[in-house]
Amino acid sequence: MEQLIYLYGFIPENETKSNPLPKMKGFDDKGSIYTVPVDSMEAVVCGLDEREFSEKALQEKTENDMEWLQQKALHHHHTIMDLNNKYTLIPLQFCTIYKNKDRLYQTVEPKKEKMKNVLENLKEKEEWNLKIYCDNEQLKDDISQYSPAIEAKKQEIDQLSPGRRFFEMKKIDRLIDDELEKEKSQICEEIHEQLNQFAIEATVKKNWNKEMTGRQEHMCWNSVYFLSKQMVELLKDKMLQIEKSLEKRGFTLELSGPWPAYHFSDLK
Repeated sequence: MEQLIYLYGFIPENETKSNPLPKMKGFDDKGSIYTVPVDSMEAVVCGLDEREFSEKALQEKTENDMEWLQQKALHHHHTIMDLNNKYTLIPLQFCTIYKNKDRLYQTVEPKKEKMKNVLENLKEKEEWNLKIYCDNEQLKDDISQYSPAIEAKKQEIDQLSPGRRFFEMKKIDRLIDDELEKEKSQICEEIHEQLNQFAIEATVKKNWNKEMTGRQEHMCWNSVYFLSKQMVELLKDKMLQIEKSLEKRGFTLELSGPWPAYHFSDLK
């Protein structure tokens, strides 16, 4: 029986000649990963038993066995990370599986020129992720003391009669909440603008909730930068300067990478 093909990604053929693929376990934890030549590229793959990894069997596993799913997702992630550390890589999403090599070739054929261009564009470049967190209460304290809008409202209330002053004071909390969101948005956009000057491309992603981050602070920014390797240290230095200037206002900047270039090698 012909094996299914699990696809991890594509790397340039010339890079495997000078740096052969190391021995790595495949998705089934039995066989090994190997490469399949595709024009001037190499597809990094492993073989899978169709009886164990058919579409029906995979659906059953992913829906009913979270431990298996987590284990396999970690395998894919670690394999992609290892490949990314050794080669220029177009990474593929988790569980990209073909019925056989012919199906793989048929899919790649109309896209191979674009893929080669993508690989060329990825050389000597890295993807980095920035997440910004904010301690809302700390920033609120800062805003309530130094915001011109809040100060103006307080002065306005001071001129009112005691009865009206009581009701108007309740509006201060709502105003502080509004100013908080404006301040977070403005600061994050300014940070992004300053870091983006070092990047070839950048994209802003959806923020994660606290259940996903496991942190007490709110995530208020999530962006990804595509950088030439020589620009990475400059971006890091700039980020440290920015973080130091904001440390008393409740902001934490978390830069991580290099990551496989998922956001800048998408072939749709």
